[in-house]
Amino acid sequence: MMYRLGAIWTQTDAGIIGRDGDMPWYAPEDLAHFKKVTLGAPVIMGRRTWESVPPRFRPLPGRTNIVISRSVSEAEERDGALWIPSLDAALYAARDAVGAPVEPNSELPESTAANTPTVDAWIIGGGSVYAEALSRTDLPVFGRVKTVERTLFYCQEGNEITGDTRAPELQLANSAGNCEVSSPNGCWRVTSESAWENSEKGYLLDESGTKNPMYFSFQRLERI
Repeated sequence: MMYRLGAIWTQTDAGIIGRDGDMPWYAPEDLAHFKKVTLGAPVIMGRRTWESVPPRFRPLPGRTNIVISRSVSEAEERDGALWIPSLDAALYAARDAVGAPVEPNSELPESTAANTPTVDAWIIGGGSVYAEALSRTDLPVFGRVKTVERTLFYCQEGNEITGDTRAPELQLANSAGNCEVSSPNGCWRVTSESAWENSEKGYLLDESGTKNPMYFSFQRLERI
């Protein structure tokens, strides 16, 4: 049986997903969307992504948390998460965790519409884990990353947000359903996209710490 693997991230329109080990924004709508999409499925992340989650929110509830770290030589339980030495080992662990019961107090989404087609496990960061997972065609159990869920932030001219970590570049298909330029990350088509909204409480942080307006849109893509 082949399971479906997805990757989820948040990026500016310039492709920035992080700065100095953190995300240069506050985005409550995106946090709620992330929870809705990933709840009930295993989530795979690198050590730095794990450490970027505030301790009071670790492990992410209602999900098997799998952390990839070279500091371990074999799987071990630590701080409520399963620590694994490689992406391949993490994918086998994710397979074993698919369908596992979540905490009794966790609330699963009322509808699975956000997870259509069903994604069995999610890659949630960081940059090097995304890069390896998106470019490979031989991922154990899953084969390839087949779904991408990303939140896009629009930066107003003059308020560009800088960063040191970038999202994987995705080649989008043309109107004929083909990609004119080959990409190591494959060819993708947008299957759903929400209207742009202005966040009421969220903001983008520039390098000086100034809060800038944040406009966002949720986008789902499937590999062709």
